Formats: sequence, structure tokens, C-alpha cells
Amino acid sequence: SQSVFLQMDREYGYEEDYKSNIEVKANEILEGYELTGTFTQQNEYWVYYRLSKQLYQETRTARIQEAIEESKYFLNKAIMYYTPLKEKYIFYVKALDVLEPYLSEPLKTEFDRETVFLGSEIIARFRSYIDDYQIFCQSKKIKAMIGNSVDRIKLTVQHEGNRLADIPLITSSVFLELKDLSQSTDTNGVFITSVPKIKSVETVQKIEVGIDFQAWLDEGSDSEFIKKLFKGIKTHQINVPVYVYTPTIYVQTEEKHFGKDENGSDLRFTVESALSKMSFTPVGNKNDAQIFLTVKADTRKGIEKKGQKMFTAFLDMNVQAKDLEDRVIFSKTINKIKGIQLDFEQADNESYQQAIKEIKKTVIPDFVNSFVKD
Repeated sequence: SQSVFLQMDREYGYEEDYKSNIEVKANEILEGYELTGTFTQQNEYWVYYRLSKQLYQETRTARIQEAIEESKYFLNKAIMYYTPLKEKYIFYVKALDVLEPYLSEPLKTEFDRETVFLGSEIIARFRSYIDDYQIFCQSKKIKAMIGNSVDRIKLTVQHEGNRLADIPLITSSVFLELKDLSQSTDTNGVFITSVPKIKSVETVQKIEVGIDFQAWLDEGSDSEFIKKLFKGIKTHQINVPVYVYTPTIYVQTEEKHFGKDENGSDLRFTVESALSKMSFTPVGNKNDAQIFLTVKADTRKGIEKKGQKMFTAFLDMNVQAKDLEDRVIFSKTINKIKGIQLDFEQADNESYQQAIKEIKKTVIPDFVNSFVKD
């Protein structure tokens, strides 16, 4: 069989939808029956009809032929060279829409000086038409740092090499929050979307772009089955990659112990390790840095009581990040990080261990989140 139903079922599995739909359509157009009698019983009223198989078949054949002729009228409109592209789409949909009750039939007919199976012919010609729509990204390779925006991503739609105006596009992304600045392509055939803020450290984040034919489809048919069928025919889509990078960060620390700088580096190593784990990039050369992160820490002794056996040290820590223009982009202060041990030296060391935990748990996560929060 050359029915469009079987063709589409092989590709998209529409059998159940089609069966339920065709039963409804068949019931709507059932003709060729005559009243033979009535019967009343209590609160029931019975009506008897006789269906003439011959008359039914003749009526059905006539209806199929009528639908074929109407469909060919729409198909002729669709393939005419001067028909506007939007109207072409609508005429293709209308051409199949009028055949809906008979899509399980071969619908063999003459069209364009050839013998064709009309439903399949409509689908084949529609596919050829729709394949000529192409989407392009006019923006060069898009690179952006986490926390930044991508302001104007230009997209165009062409049909047979010609840019098209008034074509609505659909944009979506797994990672990116998108803000479309256009509803459809403008008079120059350009559609603009944007990314207000990049919030994920994923290195390649894709924008999926397709053409939104829904309004055209709605003009061509009220049938959900026909709409589903046309939606199942693949149209051109593109993925626009956005290459995301994290800033390079130079870390410097001042790690004092009771006011004395002993050139320690425990906090610096902790900060660099925590940054790396969150996909940020610490560097060893200031000239390679985009951000300068400074940690200043110092301990002080707690109150010493006569005869006490436990000693307390408090660590005060300030973390500040500046960009290349010397603007403060992050600042956090944590005071009185406590260390308690058998002597002040051990208490001092304990307070530094607690500071290391704070850096891992709150300081660096807060710093990273400062790039992505609204």
C-alpha cells in the first residue's frame, strides 16, 4: 500500500493515533442508509436503519474523489513559483488536511502529468520545500567568561539562498538562560538572541535554534493529528556553541602568626586547590592573571588565666578579589576563628586548620557564586 498513514507510521509510529482518529472521521461521514422503522418500549425509543453497501460505497468513492480534487487544488497552489513561502506551507497543510479521513487509502490520481499516490506526494513535496530552509549563525566564534553576558547573537534564515524576513525562531539551551531580542527575523532577515549571564562552568554550552512553524500550521489545519504529522517531519536546526572559560586568578596570601609574618603558604595552597576543584584557573604569574585574590590572616591570643591548662587563639581573615581595573569584585571577612590547645602555638596552628576548612566550605564557593548570582 502507498497510503500516507503507513508511510508515516513506519517513520513515527502513529498507528494508535491514526486508528482512533479515523474511526471518528468515518462515523462523521457515514452515509447511504435509510430509515426502516421505529419501536417504543417504556422509556426507550428505538430507530432502525438499513445501510446500503452499494450506496455507501458510491458515496464514499464520490467523497474521496471530491477530497482528492480539493487537495490537488491546494497542492497546485503550494508548488506555484510565485506563491509566498508562508502560503506555500499553509497550502501543503491544507492539501493533506482535506484528505485526513482517507489517509489509509492509496489515493491514486493524476497530478502534474504523472500518476501519484496523493498523500505520499504531498509529504514528499513538502519535505523538499521544508529542506530548503536553512538557519545560520552570523556571530563569530562566541567566547565568554563565566558571569559575563553575551549581548547580541545574530541568526538568519535562508530559503534557497535568500534571506527571509518575518520568520519566527525557537531558541533553547540546557545550561544557558536565553533572552530573545526578536520575535521573528527583521527586514534584513536577522533574528537576535542574548545570554544575560553565564552561570555554568561547562566549557561548551549550546544554543539550539529551530524555526517555529506553529502559527502557520494552525492556519492550515484544526486537526491535532494533522499537526502532529507535520511536526514529525524534521526541519533544519542548528546548535550554536558558546565557549565558556573561567578567569585566571593570581593568589597571594599574608599568613601571620600573632602578628609575625613567617611567609607561610598553607592558605594559598588551599585557595588554589579549592579554585581548581571548582573549574577556576589559578596562575603563578601576575602577568597571566585576570583577577587578583588576596588573603590576609593573623592570629591573636585569647585571654590568659592563671593556672589554665587550655589556651585559645583567634584568627581573623579577610579575603578580597580585584579585577584588572583594580575594582573590588569580592570581599569577605571572617573573624574569631577559634583554636583551643594545650599551648598558644598549638592553638595558633589549630585556628589555621579551622580557617582552611572555612576556605573550602564557604569562602571559595561564595567567591565562585559571586560570578553567577543575579
